[in-house]
Amino acid sequence: MYQDQDFHVWDDQTLPGRLGKIRAQIDPKFVQTVTELAPVFAELAVPIYDHISQHRRRSKNPPPDTWVAFSTSKRGYKMLPHIEVGFWDDRFFIWLAVLQEAKNCQALLSSLKEDTVMRLPVGFACGGDHTDKDCGVPLTRENYQALMATQPNRHAEWQVGRNFMRGSDFFTVSAAEQTQIIQDTVRALLPLYDQLIRI
Repeated sequence: MYQDQDFHVWDDQTLPGRLGKIRAQIDPKFVQTVTELAPVFAELAVPIYDHISQHRRRSKNPPPDTWVAFSTSKRGYKMLPHIEVGFWDDRFFIWLAVLQEAKNCQALLSSLKEDTVMRLPVGFACGGDHTDKDCGVPLTRENYQALMATQPNRHAEWQVGRNFMRGSDFFTVSAAEQTQIIQDTVRALLPLYDQLIRI
């Protein structure tokens, strides 16, 4: 599955080179993850659709990250609460996200009870900028309240999830163990995601 060698994709500083390596090396693994997460998302009452990043708008600079997003729409995900699984050049991430493009952000996030969020396992993080790989901070009550305090801002975003840094045990365990970690992480986020998509 996902291995340390996948990070070598970011060694290529050209747009066509990096895109080619993403298509050949990482996207097939995303396809496998889509299949492995199907039974997890089947626990929800509505169908979930996958969207593997195409990077179509890029004409000059190579993408700094790549991902597969899961949403309740066949057409897209940015305007909806969604779960993203992906790579930066130094980490693998799994985020439940509400981006600034999302409709009714305030109503969506105010529906989530803080205590429900705080039940997430140890090791989860929260953050407020999906374009900044370092935005995540440990999910403590204080950090989460600080994140929520930013939400009235026009460009505010909301993310809760996990990062697996390059060189961590995540990249050395067996494929089956890695799949279990990904499934368990997404399953832990499902109660929050379920609330967000019911509004």
